[in-house]
Amino acid sequence: MAHPLEALLVLQEKDRKIAKLQREIRDIPARKAEVETQLEQAKMKLAAAREEQMQIQSDLKQLEIEVESHKEKITRYKNQQMEAKTNEQYRALLIEVSTEEKGISELEDRELELMEKLETSKKAIEVREAELAEEEDGIRDEQEMLMERLEEVKEDLAAVIEKRAKMAGEVEPSLLTRYERVFANKGDFAVVRVENGHCRGCNMKLPPQVINDAINPAKLVGCNYCGRMLVNI
Repeated sequence: MAHPLEALLVLQEKDRKIAKLQREIRDIPARKAEVETQLEQAKMKLAAAREEQMQIQSDLKQLEIEVESHKEKITRYKNQQMEAKTNEQYRALLIEVSTEEKGISELEDRELELMEKLETSKKAIEVREAELAEEEDGIRDEQEMLMERLEEVKEDLAAVIEKRAKMAGEVEPSLLTRYERVFANKGDFAVVRVENGHCRGCNMKLPPQVINDAINPAKLVGCNYCGRMLVNI
């Protein structure tokens, strides 16, 4: 006489397969969102590099304006030197010219620094653009793969659900109800085997009577600790 729980062991395999496929279906949108986040991060890095370049260019423009201002002052002071009435006035204007020339020199040093930064910024943008292009290609391929996998999983799930329904129809209704209640509660196994005197579900040692009853097809016993249905065959 076959043990009635043997059919439930097979049914349980289908239910676990269904649960696994359902989890994968739920996970795919999250994985898709994750790769999209990677793309957004690559875009943000490129945008930051371009913004830095624009700031450097703006600073360079401002330096050019300041240099022109100093040059205009030098021209004005030199013109005033030609009209100076005293040596003191002439020397004072010389100091002003020297101060402006020093200002220009400092600005030009700063300008060189910014130009070096600008070159570095241009290279950084090239790197970020290449990274973004690579990311876009990779993400496009991964998204296509995910969507293809989603369709495959849905088809597999529909097939397993159909087979499961046929198998469930062959199980005694009250036994099926009990099994489904335990499976829903535990989420992994409702029917487990007895191994070396232990419940395979919770690994607790079982009383001898329970072990013996689990062999008998006429008796349906559950684990004293976890409540899973036991079969000892």
